[in-house]
Amino acid sequence: MYSTWKICELKEELRKRGASLRGRKADLIERLESYDLNYNFGQAVVVDDEPSLVLPPMESYRDINSNTKLPPLNKTQIRHYLSISDKKMDKVEQLYESRHLVTARSFIDAIKNTYLKGTCRKTMKNLHYEVDIKLDEYGSIEETHCECPAGSGNNATCKHVAVLLLGVESMVSKKCMLLFETCTQRLQSFHAPKKPYGGTPVRAEKLPRRRENKSVLFEPYPVKEIDRENYNARVRNLVLNFQNSSMPLKQLYEPANPYAIEVDHDYLVTDAKTKVLLDLQLSVITTEQIQYIEEATREQQTSEEWLTQRRKRLTASNFHTICHLRPTSMKSYASQIQHRIEFRSRATSHGIINEKIALQKYCEMYDLIVLPCGFFVSQERPYLGASPDALLGSDTIIEIKCPYTSRFKQIDPVTVPYLILNGNNLCLKPNTPYYYQIQGQLYCSGRKYCNLIVYTFKDLKVIYVYRDENFINYMLSKLDEFFNNYFKPEIFKKYLYYNYDVYNNK
Repeated sequence: MYSTWKICELKEELRKRGASLRGRKADLIERLESYDLNYNFGQAVVVDDEPSLVLPPMESYRDINSNTKLPPLNKTQIRHYLSISDKKMDKVEQLYESRHLVTARSFIDAIKNTYLKGTCRKTMKNLHYEVDIKLDEYGSIEETHCECPAGSGNNATCKHVAVLLLGVESMVSKKCMLLFETCTQRLQSFHAPKKPYGGTPVRAEKLPRRRENKSVLFEPYPVKEIDRENYNARVRNLVLNFQNSSMPLKQLYEPANPYAIEVDHDYLVTDAKTKVLLDLQLSVITTEQIQYIEEATREQQTSEEWLTQRRKRLTASNFHTICHLRPTSMKSYASQIQHRIEFRSRATSHGIINEKIALQKYCEMYDLIVLPCGFFVSQERPYLGASPDALLGSDTIIEIKCPYTSRFKQIDPVTVPYLILNGNNLCLKPNTPYYYQIQGQLYCSGRKYCNLIVYTFKDLKVIYVYRDENFINYMLSKLDEFFNNYFKPEIFKKYLYYNYDVYNNK
């Protein structure tokens, strides 16, 4: 009886009976049949264990076309939203380009929230899932829901939600959308060959001949007379001396001991450790090299060079943590920095997405022109680096914070706890991680002032932070100690000894 029902109809019936709404379609059908056999188990209370979106009426939606008013949704917002569940963007784009999106409709309410409703085809079966998405006026993704098992609740990150978002983004940027095409929407192709034939007649003498079954293995002298020991040594030398090879045979041979190599070559002008620091630009760096790194990393998070430079240095965002570490935790934290994994959450995605909006509003509010910037390396201490969000003039950096928990609130010391009220002016607390970060940015960039922009959907405030030399000197003493005693050995372990101790279980 229930096999012909849609998922939404099954859930509605279960909701009336006070049953759970979780599981796949087969689970919902089995649950309904169990309730029928047991007379609803005597339950009368309706329990909705799946949070749902509050949606406008169905008749208020309109089909999306090139004239539809849509919020400024872009791929960066989609990518950061999907990064919470490690969803691969390229696979989602393949689904969209394969026309898995069937329909797409929209509605804008009185407070400029945009509701999207679409239908997406299942990948392997001829089933359709209904998708609902709520966006704010800036294109930020507020709530999502899908009928598929992975899309339950109001924060779904399944591929069907992503396909609808990509379709809307395409309509915003290109004024077109790839939808599923039925057979009647395409021109008939019965008379067209499946693939063109571009060959020419072949002469009889050029026809391939049958080869004789001769052995292709050749050895100049009998196998029995091979010197086994020397033969194995010869193969080992050939394998190890073949550069840039990833052949599996290499895994059979133990790597050379880099500690022994370092001791054996003590006659060199520059010892191995000093050379590693010079090659990585961690002991000496020129003004031209600093300028090149800054210009090459202006894309910041999307730049591979930016990630490479950060991996081998102490960055301003870690200064507060390093200065407050216990001695017992410093070694493990140094190793953690060397093998850092990009942290992703709703709060970080919200900050990255809204930084450009905040910067644009700041420039419009004060009629200013700011310049992009990349990764600044300190010339005095090349193992320190920082990435401000923008530059203003020759003495000022811009840093932007978009607090996620206060995104719908006015900015004050209660809603933004790292701020304090000094008279009538908002100031940044000197014991907070952001104060350490900004002082580190001022030191690495060689500038004097920072305009800290705090932005929410309801408010925008600018907090002025000045360079504090006494604080910077205190911070540098802690950073120098951490680098020389803990971070530098991790650098050598990775770039000089190639983690030899780990591979050899020593």
